[in-house]
Amino acid sequence: MEVYRVGELFPHEQFCTGREQHVAIVTNSFFNVLMSLKRISKKEKKLFTNGRLTAYLFERKDITFLVLDFGEGFSIDMSIDASMFDEEFRREWLASDGNAITLFLVEASTGVLEAMRMIGVGFADEFREICSRHAGRTDIERQVRLIQTAFTTKEMMTHARASTRFSA
Repeated sequence: MEVYRVGELFPHEQFCTGREQHVAIVTNSFFNVLMSLKRISKKEKKLFTNGRLTAYLFERKDITFLVLDFGEGFSIDMSIDASMFDEEFRREWLASDGNAITLFLVEASTGVLEAMRMIGVGFADEFREICSRHAGRTDIERQVRLIQTAFTTKEMMTHARASTRFSA
């Protein structure tokens, strides 16, 4: 079992690359999100921890995106490539009813966990259903890049299929 402590190194060393990135860490029941940013401002940390948050489900060409809007222009989008799952894990993951996502905010330059937040999205079943169409596909990564080139994060929010709002 992984232990996460604010102020300590993020325990998944493979994600501590020194680069800014947004990564899905897939779990048996759903997934978590690592937001690795450089020079995290006090404002970003406050918005991440206590701000109003809206999570969106955006989909194009059977590719799902989780879009997180923390407000005041602080937002990210990211995708999951379920074609990488082995068959047994895919069955278990698709059958899960979990909807919890733990968000981790990590300072990219140090690998230190700055903040955590847990949310539960109302669109988890729809997200999984779309991901179920990834089996056998080899073009997911390329499609993700093409979609991210065609749509800004803000446009993804505007054209989202579903959303869940969280109060401050």
